[in-house]
Amino acid sequence: MSKKLELVIKDKIAIITLIDSENLNPLNNETAKELLESLVSIKDRDNIRCVIITGSGKAFSAGGDIKKFKQSIEDGTPGQLMDDLTKDLYKIAYELRLYPKPVIAAVNGWAVGAGMNLALSCDLIIASEKARFRQSFSNLALIPGFAGSILLSRQLTWQQATQMAFFGDTYSAEEMKNLGFVNEVVDSNNLDKKALEWAQRLANGPTLTYARTKKLFYDALSTTLDKHLESERQMQIKSAETEDYKIGVNALLNKEKPKFIGK
Repeated sequence: MSKKLELVIKDKIAIITLIDSENLNPLNNETAKELLESLVSIKDRDNIRCVIITGSGKAFSAGGDIKKFKQSIEDGTPGQLMDDLTKDLYKIAYELRLYPKPVIAAVNGWAVGAGMNLALSCDLIIASEKARFRQSFSNLALIPGFAGSILLSRQLTWQQATQMAFFGDTYSAEEMKNLGFVNEVVDSNNLDKKALEWAQRLANGPTLTYARTKKLFYDALSTTLDKHLESERQMQIKSAETEDYKIGVNALLNKEKPKFIGK
């Protein structure tokens, strides 16, 4: 069993839970390594069609391990620690953006710094009404890490992004929903249930279509309109050649619910 997280597979859904609750589930070297390994290990498994990432205890993840930051300063190796830490963390951020399966963040409590950006790197966010979000990097004289600079600037206005990054204030789940980051806020007792409901819907959907849609969204960040339209057109042609396309068309004509297979 993992020391920092737990991976459970149930009904085509993989649930990854950060379990270092005593330390508020920090994203340190060990957790980053285990999370990356878990994501890679289930990436191409046909029996897994959706992923949920959540936390245990009072936090989704409180971000960086401050005790280790302090130790590295005392050892005279803060840059080396940050270099080692961010290698796996940034691989996770990239992996999630192009992950071939839908990923839901079920935010149960504090999502701070890199913990907040782990949630923002997922495709959908369901938050408990007890969830709290904070870009705490500036309090440590750090820039918004773990892809924070692109996650904030792409979704918020310049002024909103700088306010969130500069001040490091705490935002409630409802405030994050109003800013467009959180899809749904639920009672804390219903968080797991709602996340599983959404995951089941996605797991029963055309997962190859979801993966291709994510790729197009990602490519749209850095391409011209004409190139993107042609990429989209070609992707639609490939989509029309899938088994799920046949299933969807026939189900619609027969007024049935489609039973997609992700191929």
